[in-house]
Amino acid sequence: MSKKPYKQFHHGKGISKTPFLHKPMRWIPWSYIDTYNAQNGRFRSRRKFGSDGWAYKDMDTSDEKHPRDHIHDIDKGNRFAARNPSKTEKKEFEKVKKKRRFL
Repeated sequence: MSKKPYKQFHHGKGISKTPFLHKPMRWIPWSYIDTYNAQNGRFRSRRKFGSDGWAYKDMDTSDEKHPRDHIHDIDKGNRFAARNPSKTEKKEFEKVKKKRRFL
């Protein structure tokens, strides 16, 4: 029996709160898209976009594969292996985790 994916929604500049929408690799320059769990409103991930509109960083919370918060660097649509967050990225994680959003 396969597990069903958790219900989620995205929130960010110029994006509506639509469930099951994939995060794009190109978006509005200098913006971000957050993903939240729809049942409890907890933060799941954030994709940040640079000056050219391409995604440059993917910040994810812990899951089955990665037991801790982790960062994926992105270069022109290629996502690299997970790494540990820096001090400033940890602060950003904590600040975002305090917010809860619901549909």
